[in-house]
Amino acid sequence: MLTNTDPSLRRGWHPVALSSEVGDEPVPIRLLGEPWAIARLDDRVVAFADRCPHRLAPLSAGRVDGPELVCGYHGWRFVASGECAAVPALGPGVPAPKRARATPAWGAAERHGLVWLAPEEPFADIIDLPEADDHAFDSVWLEVVQTSSCAGLLADNFLDTAHLPFVHADTIGAGEETTVPPYKVTPDGNGFRAHLNQTVANPEDPGVAAGLRPLIQRRRSTYVYSPPFQLRLVLEYPDAGVTNTIFFCLQPEDTGSTRVYTRLLRDDLGGDQERLADAARFEQAILAEDIALQERFRLDGLPLMPDRHDRHDGGDGGDGGDGGEEVSIRADAAGLALRRVLTMLAERARRGAASRPAAGMRYARRAPTGSRP
Repeated sequence: MLTNTDPSLRRGWHPVALSSEVGDEPVPIRLLGEPWAIARLDDRVVAFADRCPHRLAPLSAGRVDGPELVCGYHGWRFVASGECAAVPALGPGVPAPKRARATPAWGAAERHGLVWLAPEEPFADIIDLPEADDHAFDSVWLEVVQTSSCAGLLADNFLDTAHLPFVHADTIGAGEETTVPPYKVTPDGNGFRAHLNQTVANPEDPGVAAGLRPLIQRRRSTYVYSPPFQLRLVLEYPDAGVTNTIFFCLQPEDTGSTRVYTRLLRDDLGGDQERLADAARFEQAILAEDIALQERFRLDGLPLMPDRHDRHDGGDGGDGGDGGEEVSIRADAAGLALRRVLTMLAERARRGAASRPAAGMRYARRAPTGSRP
């Protein structure tokens, strides 16, 4: 099981806040079971472990003063690298003790309207979102959702097209075919892409109500995944000439707590804010259907190993063993690719941990990356 606090996830970029949530003061967040403080120092996003090296007070309880984060307990001042610039109790000009350093993340960045944090050097970059720079697309963030479901299961659900007619029968699933045709999954950097062609109901197309086009239309779906929990779904409706993109990223806060960030981008609204708000409400309802089911799972992590038989022949994928293993079919190709990528990530992280010197011998630390990569 890959849980929300698995150490291998330290080697990834994670969304930790909307950019709009980080203002002039430090913000406390949790990631992988650990507390962090994020702040803007001279308009540069930084992240520190949320403890002052003096008496371990939370740095998020302090304040920002230009290029420095000031601890709210004794006024120690820290710059972006974590170096302590001043200790008021020692008096002016007296240098801070050498060990008086805040602990920075490997990197903190701002991209696609999110603040990102990588506790250690990540295996993969932050995912691309080309629609965000395309003026043809209108964009809106859904309400950020906090759920007890784990990030791995939520990512798997996002990639799963076979559940749509059942979980989403009241929204998008009513006109979905239950049969999932064979589809292709191809490597893409450290992640992958999956391409599906289906016929589905498209009730949001104004041409349907006007009698210009049928309700059931062609849809091309392209899923793009980058580890650990960054996803982009491009939905093309060639009959209506429309493209919708859903940007879906997950923050594994703790065991039993995940924050879900969803951004909707559409090229068919022409700047109509009322239609954009309606589209966001509809997408929020779809997400609520997913969350309601995912929270009923009795799993605290994503199973990384597929069924031992793993035939993918369109049948039952094997005999299921003692009922403790997953049984996979060809419709689960994207979910199995997700498990393979995360399994490799976990193995790479374990190998890296085994080859590192003891903690007391590691002095060098890379400074956080720039705020806008």
